[in-house]
Amino acid sequence: HVSFHVEDHEKAAIVGINGAGKSTLLKIIVGELAADEGSVTIAKGKTLGYLAQHQDLHSQTTIYDSLLEVKRPILEMEQQIRTLELQMKHAEGEKLEMEKLLADYNKLNHEFELQEGYAYKSEVTGVLKGLGFVEEEFSKPVSELSGGQKTRVSLGKLLLSKPDIILLDEPTNHLDMESIAWLE
Repeated sequence: HVSFHVEDHEKAAIVGINGAGKSTLLKIIVGELAADEGSVTIAKGKTLGYLAQHQDLHSQTTIYDSLLEVKRPILEMEQQIRTLELQMKHAEGEKLEMEKLLADYNKLNHEFELQEGYAYKSEVTGVLKGLGFVEEEFSKPVSELSGGQKTRVSLGKLLLSKPDIILLDEPTNHLDMESIAWLE
């Protein structure tokens, strides 16, 4: 029997004793669990990002590559731009084909800029450093990390995905004061 409404740009906290159902409520909101009754309504077009209390990451990829995976659409766009550049290089003399390739290239390059494609590497590095990872750790496999480090990797991936609504279940459990301040 709970009801609440959160407006744009508001921050809300669910506070209670252990076992009160805070994590269960978050899982109902994100659709991982069904509600016994009632409904959850999220504004049309809004995206949800959820960080569970416990992470179960066993990937052999590195910390850096794990976060970079969030930027997969930008990486694919960058590859398409490089492919178009090669096609334009080989289409010399064929005016119509060159015009089409150039139009496609300009459109894709514009979209790449809008998606901040030229900044994705520094964005990933900034998030990792903000969460307390040092550059020497970027190449460490995720499978070798402690539970707290895995939580920080998951939090980094969530932040890079830039959802409209972020639900964090005890996010500060594994963060030091500097990382908490950065997250805020």
